[in-house]
Amino acid sequence: SGKVELNLEENLPMFMADPVHMKNIISNLIDNAIKYTKQKPRLNITTKGMGNLLEIKIKDNGIGISPENQKNIFEKFYRVPTGNVHDVKGFGLGLNYVNTIIENMGGTINVSSELEKGTVFTLKIPFNHE
Repeated sequence: SGKVELNLEENLPMFMADPVHMKNIISNLIDNAIKYTKQKPRLNITTKGMGNLLEIKIKDNGIGISPENQKNIFEKFYRVPTGNVHDVKGFGLGLNYVNTIIENMGGTINVSSELEKGTVFTLKIPFNHE
């Protein structure tokens, strides 16, 4: 019952990537956006070319991530503390995986978030990478 808005730039250069890893990256970020939203999820996914980089942004209307926790979310096994009970199951591996694959592609991932407002993950990946 959520909404996904796609803003995909047309006529981008050819982008070569492992389809399994790219699917896992995008799926992980979308899955987290849905899991960490108290209301009907609203996602905005944007792609655009920036010189020799492909930029992918995934914006949500979720619960957000505090500045203190943003520093650690890409660490292996890190989960944002929620007291004794996690109402969302996981092992703290997803964002570490996403970060590792993006870095291996010569790219970067950044997070911008505000509590109770939502989160934006921005991936920048070279069009020509190994």
